[in-house]
Amino acid sequence: MLYYSYINLLGDGETMNLFEVLPERFFSLLTGANKKLYAEAVLLIYEQSQRERFGIRYDVMQDLLQELIETQRDLGIDFELDEEKLPAAERDRNVYQQITLEELSRAQANYMLRRMESLKWIDIEVRDQFQRYIVLPHYTSRMMALFKELCEARAVEYQRFAFSTFQVLSGEEAKLRPCFAIREAREITLQFRQELITLYNNMKHHMEQVVQKTSIQEVLDHHFDTYKSQIVDKSYHRLKTSDHVSRYRFQILQRVQNWWLDRNLFEETINDGLQSDFYKSREEAEGDIRDALLTIEEIYAGLDEIFYRIDVRHNQYLRSSYDRARYLGQHQTGVSQQLATLLEHLTDQEGAFSDRKATAVFTDTEATELGTRLFRLQLHAQLSEGSLYTPRQRRQPHRPEKHVRVDIPQELKEQLREANLERIRRSITRKKVEQFVLERLGNREQMEMRELAPQTVEQFLLLAYVYLYGQDGSSSFCIKRSEERVIVEIGPYRFHNHRIVRSKRKSTR
Repeated sequence: MLYYSYINLLGDGETMNLFEVLPERFFSLLTGANKKLYAEAVLLIYEQSQRERFGIRYDVMQDLLQELIETQRDLGIDFELDEEKLPAAERDRNVYQQITLEELSRAQANYMLRRMESLKWIDIEVRDQFQRYIVLPHYTSRMMALFKELCEARAVEYQRFAFSTFQVLSGEEAKLRPCFAIREAREITLQFRQELITLYNNMKHHMEQVVQKTSIQEVLDHHFDTYKSQIVDKSYHRLKTSDHVSRYRFQILQRVQNWWLDRNLFEETINDGLQSDFYKSREEAEGDIRDALLTIEEIYAGLDEIFYRIDVRHNQYLRSSYDRARYLGQHQTGVSQQLATLLEHLTDQEGAFSDRKATAVFTDTEATELGTRLFRLQLHAQLSEGSLYTPRQRRQPHRPEKHVRVDIPQELKEQLREANLERIRRSITRKKVEQFVLERLGNREQMEMRELAPQTVEQFLLLAYVYLYGQDGSSSFCIKRSEERVIVEIGPYRFHNHRIVRSKRKSTR
């Protein structure tokens, strides 16, 4: 994200040049020998800013940074003096050599705060009684939140995105402020897609890591301790099981389709966007709302491809992990076996070696025998006819078998004809489905689905086609879905009790 020419850091949709928002030398704080200390320091300031929301007292932050520097020094990470960046009064190393470690840590903490202020990571405000407070600029706060998120191996609830999108599009807020609902649903959907792409890229990163391991134990540790805990347990398993988004996916697509088809709702959304000052003109409002609906529709309609790519990447990691472990197992087992053979041979020769002096060496015969025991020699036979390349033979011309014509008896033809006619009579057609519905409907204009309660398997199949033909707009009836969602259970059959309404347009089939 940091390498894009343009980035949205304002939160209101306005896009600016990156260094119109960030200071010129902003990222130089995280370079050099002390980059790890500064990274810990900025995260510490961010955590403290979440507790002290209206400003951190300067002396409190000094104490916390001093404690951080002393703790890191105990861990072997010391603060390095960067003489080019130190003020002229502080470049004399003798000054730092004449003070105690506590005073040195205090001076280093002060220097870190001054440098962060000079690079515009923090601002210093002087308030009542000349008390100084540290406040975070808006860009620093967002950057630190991003750094903290990168450092956390968090579990991703994928179903949360689909549920939130569905709630926004179908909730009460969508009726009162439809434009706000559409814009919010687009933001949640884009976050959902970004999380899926992040999961895909993380799998690739772990696959590159596992192929660089040099021992079987390292491969197993990475597979079970790293990949399984960070990817499978916290992301992939949730995506494939309990957190699957199919529960809300098609309902979201249906809501978006209704938004496209309902012209009154679309006009109401445009008017709400103009009244809320989201847009400056009607053309801008209509274009952005169409873009939002199209974005939501494309992402949820294309989830199958993303899921497929994630499954492929997961299988690639498993194959890479297995191949690396098998290769290392074969290689290391061979070396270990050779070393074991050498030790076994030396143990057998212990009695012979004990009579010799400490400076004795192996004779040629003993060295040859030792080499034979350590390295297995294979005997290769001389060149034989079987090892030579066999030339290709010319393909023989095709000779088809003689065709024998067998006449079909007339009785068999009649049997096949009757079987086909019976199959056609038993097949379900639109005409048969319409006849099934209209017989039950009679002279009425509408009826409930419960009146089509199936008594046989054939009637149950006809009921399934009633759902199909009742929604395509080409039949003599149509289905009006009931908002109460009543489920009728008759014997082994269960179905929704929608309404069947006679259509004005007759079927042409």
